Amino acid sequence: MSAIAAPGMEGTLTVTPAASVALSARAVVRRYRNGRGVGPVDLVLRAGETMALMGRNGCGKTTLLRLLATVSRPQRGEVQWFGGDAKAARAHLGLALDGALEDAGLTGRQATHFWCAQWIGNRAEVASRTGAVLHRLGLGPAADEPVGSYSYGMRRRLALATAVVHQPALALLDEPTAGLDPEGCAQLALLIAERAQQGRSTLIASNDPGFVESVADSVAFLEEGTMVRCASPRELLAALPQGRVAELVVDGGCPATALRAVAGVLDVTADAGTATVRFDGDHTIAALVATADAPGGRLRELRLRRPDLTDCFHDLTGRTLQERA
Repeated sequence: MSAIAAPGMEGTLTVTPAASVALSARAVVRRYRNGRGVGPVDLVLRAGETMALMGRNGCGKTTLLRLLATVSRPQRGEVQWFGGDAKAARAHLGLALDGALEDAGLTGRQATHFWCAQWIGNRAEVASRTGAVLHRLGLGPAADEPVGSYSYGMRRRLALATAVVHQPALALLDEPTAGLDPEGCAQLALLIAERAQQGRSTLIASNDPGFVESVADSVAFLEEGTMVRCASPRELLAALPQGRVAELVVDGGCPATALRAVAGVLDVTADAGTATVRFDGDHTIAALVATADAPGGRLRELRLRRPDLTDCFHDLTGRTLQERA
């Protein structure tokens, strides 16, 4: 399912861009028998704000999104949407889950038109919004082709289209950049920025550090279902040590102890044949390459980057975002 389920009774909630708080959750809990899930979590998302949830697979990001999208209910705690309850809020929400599927026999236009028509009564307006969002997300040329012929990336674009076509006051997007090429990611970032300018809020679950940094006003790190830290990307990145990051892939295992001994190295995180090294100094790279390529190991790949939000997560939790729970 890509968008919020059929409305039933929509309630009497009135949402305006001037509303100060789009979403508030207090001590919400949704746990499964195996202990996984989310909570207790406190969260406030203001009108026009874009917030990102980041955390390892299984940390509760999708569970929290589903709960905040009214798809599931909290076992404990309270959630309010625009100061009201779930029943009244549904017409103002849009949801795109990771791996969402539409009926393969429908065309992209039909699927998007269907979801928009759940909330918009004017048929001409529905058609106009449908065409505009499909074009915006790069599906215009394939709009009248069956969804069954779509690639994974096209299906992901369609899931996003059905979630935002009715211009919801709050959009909840699970792994929105999955399957998107750079152009698709850029268009999505522009769409989210425009939503913010219109006073519309967006909550995304994503471990794509570059995308999150480009669109999010705040980032909430989740670990084992609880919130470790919530702050702006600028504040989180400012807390990191100066320097650069080298990611080394080594056949035969990474010599973590030897890498830590290299002059200029600030931190080393090693996992099987991969090491992430934070360092400072112009001559450190050559020493890292020599150490990783020493007898007993073989340097296969070297990537250099600046510190990003994945490093913030590691500093806060001692674990990497790629690590499975």
